[in-house]
Amino acid sequence: MAINNVVVFTCWWLTTRLMFQVMANENLEPLAVIVTPIHYRLTLLPVLEDDPRLCGHVWIDVKARAETNLIVLHASDLTIIKAIVLPVSSDANERGSQFKSEDGLMVENFCFAAAVYHDTIVDSSNIALDHHADGQKQLISILLKEVLKKGDYYRIGLLYSGNIYESNKGFFRATYEVGNKSDCCKRIIAATQLEAIHARRLFPCIDEPAQKATFQLMVGHHFTLKAINNMPLKSSARMATVDNWVWDTFDTTPVMSTYLLACVLTEFNHVEMIYHSISGKNVTVRLWTHQHRLGHLDFALNLIPKALNKLENYLGVPYSLPKLDVIALPGYEEGKAMENWGLIIHSEMNLLVDETTDDIDKSIVGATIVHELAHQWFGNLVSSTSWDDIWTNEGLTTLFESAILEQVASDLEYETVVLVFLQEVMRSDLLSTQFALSAPASSYPSVDEKFDVIAYAKGAAIFRMARSFVGEEAFQSAIRRYLNKYQYANANSTDLWNLINQEARRTHTISGRMNVARIMKTWTQQPGYPLVHVHRSKNGIIHISQRPFKNSDSPPKDNSTMAVSASWWVPISMTNGEDLRFSPKDRLPVAWLSPRKPSMELQGTIGNNTWVLVNPQAGNYYRVNYDRRNWDLLAEQLMRNHTVIPFITRSQLVDDAFVMGHAKIITYDIALQLIRYLTHTNDDVLIRRVAQSHIQFLEAIAANSIQNPDKKKMIKNMSSYITRERKSRMAKMSAGDPGRGDCDSGDHQCVNKALLLFRDFIDGTIHPGKDRSANSESWCAAVRHGSQPEWNFAWNMTSSYGDQTLPETRKMLKAMCCTTDSMHAKQLLTRVLHPNIKQGPKETLMIMQRLIKNPSVHQVAVTFILSNSVFLNKHFRNPSLMSELLTAIAKHSYSMEELEKVKAFVVNNSKELESGGVNRIMAAINNNMEWLELATDDSHTTVEY
Repeated sequence: MAINNVVVFTCWWLTTRLMFQVMANENLEPLAVIVTPIHYRLTLLPVLEDDPRLCGHVWIDVKARAETNLIVLHASDLTIIKAIVLPVSSDANERGSQFKSEDGLMVENFCFAAAVYHDTIVDSSNIALDHHADGQKQLISILLKEVLKKGDYYRIGLLYSGNIYESNKGFFRATYEVGNKSDCCKRIIAATQLEAIHARRLFPCIDEPAQKATFQLMVGHHFTLKAINNMPLKSSARMATVDNWVWDTFDTTPVMSTYLLACVLTEFNHVEMIYHSISGKNVTVRLWTHQHRLGHLDFALNLIPKALNKLENYLGVPYSLPKLDVIALPGYEEGKAMENWGLIIHSEMNLLVDETTDDIDKSIVGATIVHELAHQWFGNLVSSTSWDDIWTNEGLTTLFESAILEQVASDLEYETVVLVFLQEVMRSDLLSTQFALSAPASSYPSVDEKFDVIAYAKGAAIFRMARSFVGEEAFQSAIRRYLNKYQYANANSTDLWNLINQEARRTHTISGRMNVARIMKTWTQQPGYPLVHVHRSKNGIIHISQRPFKNSDSPPKDNSTMAVSASWWVPISMTNGEDLRFSPKDRLPVAWLSPRKPSMELQGTIGNNTWVLVNPQAGNYYRVNYDRRNWDLLAEQLMRNHTVIPFITRSQLVDDAFVMGHAKIITYDIALQLIRYLTHTNDDVLIRRVAQSHIQFLEAIAANSIQNPDKKKMIKNMSSYITRERKSRMAKMSAGDPGRGDCDSGDHQCVNKALLLFRDFIDGTIHPGKDRSANSESWCAAVRHGSQPEWNFAWNMTSSYGDQTLPETRKMLKAMCCTTDSMHAKQLLTRVLHPNIKQGPKETLMIMQRLIKNPSVHQVAVTFILSNSVFLNKHFRNPSLMSELLTAIAKHSYSMEELEKVKAFVVNNSKELESGGVNRIMAAINNNMEWLELATDDSHTTVEY
């Protein structure tokens, strides 16, 4: 499942974990092994209007694993009407013909006539005596008349009713508009969301990823809707008792986990193509959305076959199903996507691309598409043995985002997405409250909390590190063996590490005394990461040591006596100014640090005036600190010719220096010297933004508390380095295109062009929907640097358009969040209260999150949100959204007073917030307080060599 991929460059602190434990209401304990499922025959009848409800029946063929008179299944919010257990044949063919029943007719009568169907033959063979539901534990127990015989086969039949949800879980529905303003134009779409443990809300089952089975779905619906499932449609027939309703039956799935079953009911149309698999088979690919947005699928339609081909060729395993449906779903949580096998569901923003989609958003769409395609192998074909190891699938699929996009869409800014994710997770992973990657899912308030930035970005980072130190050949070979060995089954991270270890030894990239599983467990079984110190002495010897990265991490001068409370197996890859090595093959380690040997010395072979660089291209998951002389040499290199050091490495150097400055490990003047080169180039917009986010943090701290004039002067100098007007060749090239400049950093040429563009909007010369600049920065700059006419145009445009989800409307709303005028911010915040503007929860969340992260109007946004929390809770209809807002406030507050105010609000309103949300908010508050205390403590000693 794709995490919410909204890239915000000004984000300083990232997703946090629990500050304290709260008992979860989910049952994550594996069921006792009584029966194992073989096949589910599921009949669903979702009624979407006029008393919405779900009616269903399921037959589950199982094999008995224990001799007992009790069968236990998962079920949540389901009312069991009738339970049947029948002995059946061990022969699959014979079993398929036993106890034939009219499942559709049975569910029709129950759902529309409240009649329970009885079959005398079935009833006479039934060995079920009674059943009992435990709602708190989400279980149903079936008491039997006789003891199950171990090794024998049985068929469990359950008639039940359930819910149609308004939020994204179980079988849910959402409304959308196809016209302008009339209520007659509202439509309903319905879909399933079963990951992580919501299959039990759809049908009784053994809802654990390791308990795989085959599935056949029959779904009933009004004839005006189309039903989509994991598999192709097998047959369709009219209902026997209800006019204008039909039953659609689909082919049987391969063996898979319960959470991958999917169904969508929609009036949408689709575009279609045939993908030619490396297996020689043709795969039908269909992409679905509103009729008037079919053209917005062109980007995905072009990318998907190319990405599938690259995945198949790299993995050596063809795509497994005969078709692939991909749908842009209104009402799906913003930024979300779900990898259901053969039926991938995206939020609209993660699939649709039009002329107004800027480069960064297009890169996120591309990354999300590839992520979900990679899941067809990692997660679907091979599934995790438990939710504890779900990071393995998410880490691998995130890793393949950049690897595939680099080959099939090199024009996208995929490097930006990779870097932002890496830098985000490295900040989040500093928290003392953070869990390890392999922490049990039961440690979290809910299993959905396990799908966090750590699972995705840290998981990808350590797989990237493993690939770097074993080499591409060993890594690819191990991945292929993994998929072939465990296809249609389950595996855990240790299974994969062992295969990588075997291939690394075969290719001689690790010694026989080393073990990949042992190496990687130091990264997965503890939170955080090391800070690697590199210090060159005058005699040329390079001293390298590791210790946990934490605030005020001052290493002792005597590395040989360093006490380490946590340590890792750390691969040391290096390059230097005399022998540039940045290619993938150059990332093989030249040395290792280990828990037993956390420090070492290398004999240097370069002069004292040549820089050294450890961890080129950020191939490994750690930060690096150098002696002052080496920092100066790196800064001098950037001033002479910054392109000698590749973009990814430059970005990581800058981010490392700022973060270590915040943590009082080094002095800020090092970061100042590293970004000085930005005054001479119009390149490196991302690096400029990375620096800008750190500088904004310092500026906010200075405005609230710092009285040190030297520090204020330093901050002013930093800001001038990233905002000074540049006269380079690239600046001249961008003069005709605001999208090529750096509006975000205040480039005057870029800003002037943006204002002229808005003047064309106002005059009617250009319609915003036809603006081909594809860069949201220019719109943002026009609002930020413009005056009342620009604001009035933006307000009228976003208020008068009938469809508030039009791409240009959303793009303009984002631009309006760039305002520095508090009155304009108040007007935008109160938009949700306006009686004549239809603003949905996802638009409200987007606006408020962006205003929270805008330092100029942050306090205005916070005051509005806290003062209108009762209304907002009703508006959102989902407590997790309010928790997201409060977490964003906690991360972006720059005063102790405001943080204390938010803390008091959370304590007083904890019942209205989700339990996991309360913990995230409190953890973010405490973490932010720690950073603020450190940042305002000028007496703190910093490390200087």
